Amino acid sequence: MFESTFNTILTVCIGIIAVCMVIGLVTMLRTKDELTRAVLADFIFYSMVCLYFIWTLFHDTFIGYEIAILAALVCGAIPTLSMSRIISRGRR
Repeated sequence: MFESTFNTILTVCIGIIAVCMVIGLVTMLRTKDELTRAVLADFIFYSMVCLYFIWTLFHDTFIGYEIAILAALVCGAIPTLSMSRIISRGRR
């Protein structure tokens, strides 16, 4: 009983995240502002990481925690640097 309810909730979450990711992708393709595109690219990356983490709840993996640590490092450092470069328009 509990397992099927949990799987249903996770499937609904995957659907919601996928729909939001598609909306973000369409918005990113339609906008002309570079800063908005950078923020939406980070949003798509975060949603892909969330989809992977939900997928790991369905399937057993040995590297799930390593991917989480790597994603935390990438999500923290690289978007901050890239957004600062975009805001300053490449000036140092």
